[in-house]
Amino acid sequence: MLPIVIFIFFVLLLPHKSLCDIDIRAFSYETGVYSPDNEALNRTLKGNVLITAHVVGARRKPSGGNEATHSRLLLQILLEVENSVPPFRGLLLRNEWGTVERMILPSLYISSDLQVNFFKALAGIFNYQYAFVPGVEYDTSGRCQTYYAEVENVAEASSLTNVMVIDKQKVLCEPLGQPIDAGVWSASTMLKDSRITHSWIRYYLERNTGLLMKAMTHEQHKITFSLDHDTSGKADIQVIGAQTLEVLDEASKERKKVIQKLGGLLKTTKSTELSTMATELLSDTYKVEHLALSIPHQSTSTGCGIQSVAFEEETLESPSVALSLRALQEKLKDFAKALEVSARISTAHAALQLIRFLRCLPANQATVQIVAVALEFIPASHRELNRQLESGWHAHLTDVVIDCGTDLCLELVRQRLVKVTALAAFDKIGSAAPREVRPIRTYLSDVLWPAIAHISNPSIKILKELIAICYHSFPAMEQNSLEEENDAVNPYNCLLAIASIISEFKGNYAEEKLLFSRLEETLINFITLGSKPYDDSRLNRQKLLATFSAIEKIRSSAFSEALISVIGNSKVPSVIRAVGLKALGKLDLVVNTAAFDRVVGSLNDFIDSPTPGPFFHSAEEELILKFGAFSVLLNLEIPAPEMARILATFGAKKQWPLLTSCRRLIDNWCANELLSETECRCVKYGGAYNADAGEVGRLRGTCSPGLAAGWSGLAGTKTAGEVNLIHGDLLDNRPHFLSDYSLQWITGPEGEIRASSLIFSLIDAESEAKVLSFDIYGDRLAVLMGKGDTNRTPWLSIGFSLLRGTIPPRQVFSGGFTDIINLLFSAPNQPTPFFSTIRLPMDVRRYIPLSSGWIIKNDLMGVSSIEFSAALSSSMFSQSGTALIRTRAAVVLENLITVMTPFNESLPIISAVNGIGTAARFDFLIHMEVEGMPESICMHFQRSRMTPLLRWVGKFADSPILGKRTTLLRPLPTSNEDSNDNYNLTQSLRIPPVSYFLGGINAVRCKKTGVENEWN
Repeated sequence: MLPIVIFIFFVLLLPHKSLCDIDIRAFSYETGVYSPDNEALNRTLKGNVLITAHVVGARRKPSGGNEATHSRLLLQILLEVENSVPPFRGLLLRNEWGTVERMILPSLYISSDLQVNFFKALAGIFNYQYAFVPGVEYDTSGRCQTYYAEVENVAEASSLTNVMVIDKQKVLCEPLGQPIDAGVWSASTMLKDSRITHSWIRYYLERNTGLLMKAMTHEQHKITFSLDHDTSGKADIQVIGAQTLEVLDEASKERKKVIQKLGGLLKTTKSTELSTMATELLSDTYKVEHLALSIPHQSTSTGCGIQSVAFEEETLESPSVALSLRALQEKLKDFAKALEVSARISTAHAALQLIRFLRCLPANQATVQIVAVALEFIPASHRELNRQLESGWHAHLTDVVIDCGTDLCLELVRQRLVKVTALAAFDKIGSAAPREVRPIRTYLSDVLWPAIAHISNPSIKILKELIAICYHSFPAMEQNSLEEENDAVNPYNCLLAIASIISEFKGNYAEEKLLFSRLEETLINFITLGSKPYDDSRLNRQKLLATFSAIEKIRSSAFSEALISVIGNSKVPSVIRAVGLKALGKLDLVVNTAAFDRVVGSLNDFIDSPTPGPFFHSAEEELILKFGAFSVLLNLEIPAPEMARILATFGAKKQWPLLTSCRRLIDNWCANELLSETECRCVKYGGAYNADAGEVGRLRGTCSPGLAAGWSGLAGTKTAGEVNLIHGDLLDNRPHFLSDYSLQWITGPEGEIRASSLIFSLIDAESEAKVLSFDIYGDRLAVLMGKGDTNRTPWLSIGFSLLRGTIPPRQVFSGGFTDIINLLFSAPNQPTPFFSTIRLPMDVRRYIPLSSGWIIKNDLMGVSSIEFSAALSSSMFSQSGTALIRTRAAVVLENLITVMTPFNESLPIISAVNGIGTAARFDFLIHMEVEGMPESICMHFQRSRMTPLLRWVGKFADSPILGKRTTLLRPLPTSNEDSNDNYNLTQSLRIPPVSYFLGGINAVRCKKTGVENEWN
């Protein structure tokens, strides 16, 4: 294609001519937005455009890399579209190379007016290089990389005599900013939207003069969830923006009609100075606008977003809301029934719709009180609260309100927290405390505070208020737990929740830094023992374990010294110190090189220390702690020669169980590509350690693993216990994402459990997120087998984490043989729920600007409804037992798009929805026979029963008045239906059960014991 370096408009035009002498170009104009499968979203506007061109005086140093060969042009544009009275006017300044340098509008125009967006879309048509050279350009789509090409063999070629067709492609477009209510509030950055965009403009130019005859823009978006890469076309919603500008024939009646109607509104100027020209052509003061589309103002009841401050304030009495207490109660009735049960697709779907509705409510204090009454959210008495605790609806309601996350919802949560804390009456101890406060205390500690940890959009105001409530009530909670020896209440859970919330802040402002400092000081004091003797009590164990969990959330390097101190304290049980090592490995030490060096040095000293010695009393303690220290060093990415040196030291000291365990860890990391091939080869087999690709030939040391070289199973005694590592895939959808599980358990020399962790994670190309984990810690359990130090009391603690929240390990057993008998008899022998929750792991809002001037609001939300249950079947005669942990989980994801309409325009709100849902049951079984441990331990992990997988689409037309929306809860079709009034099912599958591999050793053990993989 020969470069065409010509003016597009009136290169021979002189600015001193009168309006009668100026050539006026007249165009027909059409803009639209379309969705192939959602016709209700389609919008089209038609109109006409008049344009005149005026040469702007040359500037001394034109911007750009090449010498300018053309003058700048100021285009006067008059745009008339349907329902626009009067026509819209504005100016475009095109620079010497053709791109639009700025847009000038009358000052009286409101930037958020949709008509401004259509003018900007029209301006985008004229934003192209005269020479058609590729580069970076800015228009309504944002910042885009652009490419040009001449099109040959065009279908309509017969009618295009002497017309050149140029296609401009826009790729890698980045929007120029988003409103404050747009963003990702998901539990992980990988839980977000995925969008495939195709955008181009086709120009029809007169070959001899360069005059624009016609232009068409086309932009297609395919919007879906980042982890849903279904190729059938059922997973995404397609939106197409199109725009056409076509010159009207000089002799046509339509052109004459347009000129007659609008021509008198055009102005002229004799000046060549830009500011004077703008004033004269607009007959008004003016302002300069960017080309990015503006988001129209929204009220709370139509914006329905998590960021309340982004919307126009309203009250329940506002015309666009029009809700009374009675009407609100009526609308909530259906939700109460739908949310009574857990872990069903229908439950998660109802919760998602209730979250959407709550986000539409105003955030003023009067509304807070009315909503609190309608939901019965603030209990007035012990009796009322205890009644709520028996209700599945109220149990789930707190989660839904927290997931809602608006100012209204967070104020409701704060008021409930204050009231429940008062009803818990921690100042009353022993017989002075009424019986009805006990379940309330457990609810506050183990349910309400852990739920608060899931607040995804905290303000500094709510953070300060939550900290005040926690710090005010904490001393009484701790004293109460100490004096009553109440295993059901963990007074440290409020601090753990605060740690989860505060991790959402960056600590960039003085007020944030002050709160960070206060919490850090508290947590450091909790784990700083100094010269004080350590009392291995239930409360002290709870304090340390909860503090370690909180430190993992915050990840500040300020905790490194205190952690190293408690890890090196031999008075603290080795299992507790191992948890501290895990927290140490989570710290962010990259930005603090001094702390990094201290940690690495301390861990090396720790690993090289003798046994018995200042850190360890026995080989059993040495195994769990040195293995933990080695794991931390791996996380800190120490050089391969240093890894090999540590393994060689274990071999030289004949620490075979420790050597085997660490080699298994290396093998696991190599199998999962967490270490490079070069590092794996060096550590496993020794030899020169050369840099990976990019630094070829650079020798970085020598690996000398000594007796650790070769196969990790060569060294293998269990005199100090062993570490087992299992890793597998739950769902492999590479290269898009991977869902996996990892199981690690550490046993003592008698086969007794010392520590175990089962973790479920999501992994994509950029990051990894822990979704769910179960942790078990035990000490001195060999005493129950009549072995070990019988003067010491064994104990067992169990905890778990889910997304942002953590229930730190809580003691479930402590004592001797009589106590274990009582536990076995009191434990349920059938699956009994012990925890259920509704969470919002995916929460994304985007505004998608189309090059045709329209704006799409896109909400992607994912809700999970989860229930944990447990059971224990045992036989005193055979001294064996089987424990079950059952996880039932339902997940619903919905992708909702809405075409934005002008603020205060009383049009129906048209939305299209694309959703996916599933519900699964996972069973983890552990069978143990005291005689023969650890060889008699058998584990099974499976997804039992058929798992449904549904996909659906829906189209809705809601009233712009919140109170007139007749249906808030739109149920999905039943299993016997393909559709209902709300949705059409596009897919309904049932996925067979599957058992997951837990390693060859476990498989052999299970075969020997003959244990079935089904519960009863």
